Amino acid sequence: MTSVAQTGVYYGYAQIIPTGPDSPLSPQDITVFPMVMSLGKNPFYKNERLTAEIHLLHEFQSDFYGLEMRAVVLGYIRPELDYVSREALIDDINTDKAVALNSLDRVAYQPFASHQHFK
Repeated sequence: MTSVAQTGVYYGYAQIIPTGPDSPLSPQDITVFPMVMSLGKNPFYKNERLTAEIHLLHEFQSDFYGLEMRAVVLGYIRPELDYVSREALIDDINTDKAVALNSLDRVAYQPFASHQHFK
């Protein structure tokens, strides 16, 4: 994975795929949402394995653990960093979310939210 992409924070769009009529998700929760993705080992938490963690910029009404997620990565925000405190990490996460939303507001990115990948 890192031979193709640099570790760090990325932005794009993602969607949770419902499992069928018994899905715990509401209709408002299954649309395509902006997302921020951390790709790396998250040094603040001393992770040893490379992971991709996607944060959808939406308040869900229920949990969606175990459901399929589709994502498209459109841009890079910054390298992964170690932090001196949890608060400093949270501050950067909030900045990353703002950068993602501002970037995805560009006209050229908007068609990706309705891309065939999410159908």
